[in-house]
Amino acid sequence: QEINALTAINFEENKLNEEEVNELVDRIHSAKESLVLFGRQVFRISSDFGELSRTHPDSFRQLAAEHKLFANKEIVHAQMEEFYKASINYIELLREINRRAIELSGTAAPKKNL
Repeated sequence: QEINALTAINFEENKLNEEEVNELVDRIHSAKESLVLFGRQVFRISSDFGELSRTHPDSFRQLAAEHKLFANKEIVHAQMEEFYKASINYIELLREINRRAIELSGTAAPKKNL
């Protein structure tokens, strides 16, 4: 009976581990989907910015005094650089996690042509 109890405990632990791994893989996939949606939003912003910066450049100057995007003029450039540097690091971290998960799944990377 002890062996049966240990087997049952191992089975439950393995089941929990599989559920945790499945949840983690779902979260990786969800983060990637969020990045796809984010990328689409950035492309729409880029298109709109191109148009509005050409047709209404003075409107940006008028907003500079009141919009939070332009707050803290003394440090706005440093804050912007730090924000995007961190964002790039987040994406690179997700990429590495994704790569490792694929590797652990046993899916071989395609051979590179030399």
